[in-house]
Amino acid sequence: MKNLTTLTTLVVLLGLTAAFKMALAGNRPQDAGKLKQSDSLYEQYRKTENLQPLKEAIAILDELHQADPKNYDVEWRRGRAYYDLGDDTKGNAEKLKLFDQAIQSCTAATEINPGGAEGHYWLGVSDGGYGEVKGMFKALSLTKSIRKEMETVVRINSSYESAGAYVVLGRMDFELPGILGGSKKRAIQEYQEGLKIAPNNALLKVYLADSLIEDGQKEQAKGMLDQVLAERGAESNPTLRDAKQEAKKIYAKNYK
Repeated sequence: MKNLTTLTTLVVLLGLTAAFKMALAGNRPQDAGKLKQSDSLYEQYRKTENLQPLKEAIAILDELHQADPKNYDVEWRRGRAYYDLGDDTKGNAEKLKLFDQAIQSCTAATEINPGGAEGHYWLGVSDGGYGEVKGMFKALSLTKSIRKEMETVVRINSSYESAGAYVVLGRMDFELPGILGGSKKRAIQEYQEGLKIAPNNALLKVYLADSLIEDGQKEQAKGMLDQVLAERGAESNPTLRDAKQEAKKIYAKNYK
C-alpha cells in the first residue's frame, strides 16, 4: 500500500530510547533482547529495502508470539513487519495473506492495550493495504475503520510516526470524492496540523503541496516541493527517500 500511497512510507525508525526501555519493562530480559534485535533488523530493512532482515525480524517476532500471544510489544511490531512484507511482495494472493496476518496481530495489539498508539496506527495502515489489493469496493468499505484508527492515534499520541496519522487522514480526504466523505479542504488542514507537530516530515510537505496545487496555489506548492527535493540525506532516511520520489512525480505532472 505504498500508494494509499505512501501511507506507510511513513515509518520513523525506532531506537532504544528511554521510552522504549520503559515499554519493555514488563517483558522477560531475554524477550527484551530479542525485541531489540528485531528492531535492529527492521531498521536495516527500512534503510536498505532488503527483505532478508525483515524476514529475520518476523521469525523472531513469530517465536515471541508463540511464547506469549498476549504481549503488546510483540504484537504491534509483528503486525508492522507483516504489513511491510506484504507491501513489498508481488502477487495479490500472497499480499492478502500477509496483510491479513498483519491485521490479526494489530487487532490483538489494540485489544491487549487499547491505549497504545502503535497498534491502532498499524491496524489502520494494514486495513488500507488489504483494501487496496481487494479492490475499490472493499477499500471503500474500510475507510471508516481506517479513519477511526487514525483519529484514535491522534488522540493518544499525535506525534507517533512523525504525525503519520495526519498523512493517512489527509490522503484519504484528498483521494475520496466528497460524496464518499472526502474533502480536499480538510486534507489541507490535516497536513497543516501534522506539520505543526512534525515540521520536518517531508512527506507531509509533499502531500500538502499536492493539495495546494489542487486548490490553485501552485506557486506556494512549488516552493514546498523545491524545498523537499533540495534536502539531503535520503540514502539513510527512508521517509525522505519516499517523499522525494513522490515530489518528483507531482513536479513532473504539474510543472513542465
